[in-house]
Amino acid sequence: MAVMHNWLSIILPVSPALLAVMAWGQTPPQPEVGARFNSVKSTFEMEVETLPKIRGENGYSFASVNAALQKTKDATLSPIPPQDKPLRGYVERAFPPPVDEANEVVPKDEAEKRFSLVREVLAKLSRLDSFRLDLTVNTNPPKARFELMPRVGTSIASATNARLTNIYRGEYDYTITKAGYKRIHETINFIDRSGSVLECELQPESSADEALPCRFR
Repeated sequence: MAVMHNWLSIILPVSPALLAVMAWGQTPPQPEVGARFNSVKSTFEMEVETLPKIRGENGYSFASVNAALQKTKDATLSPIPPQDKPLRGYVERAFPPPVDEANEVVPKDEAEKRFSLVREVLAKLSRLDSFRLDLTVNTNPPKARFELMPRVGTSIASATNARLTNIYRGEYDYTITKAGYKRIHETINFIDRSGSVLECELQPESSADEALPCRFR
């Protein structure tokens, strides 16, 4: 007599934490945005390794150094959306300038200083998980005026306590004002620092204390 077996398959959702345990020992995947810049960094390191040296000199030609810097700068700007002026402006400012064409030979040490700056910029960009962030600004007392001013691009203004969405990463100045309270004017960098909440304690005009900087977390 044939015996029939019925099998019941149960598919359960697997949490990201469990997946991390299952993949123990493996390097977690890098955020997509950061991976783009990591690829640029890898290409740059290969460029530096193969940079031709001038015979008899401990250095490189200015043309080869400048070509490597410009090529890497263009590759770094390429993945950044054109509308993301704050981040594009940061790259333009942070990248080292080309070497002087009057110097036919660029000493290795001088070239390496510029290469180190490039590595620093790309290391920061490689840690980004997105080109934008949502920012919650809380003040005590609430209903103050918050203005976020990028080094390059358009300013954003809002009342606190509120959430601002799709803020481009970059370097900004910001001010917080409220009648009867001292004005706060600080800078913030959404590239080097991670977080999504800005918390500010306002000081009354009559207070002997200075305006306190906000906390970003």
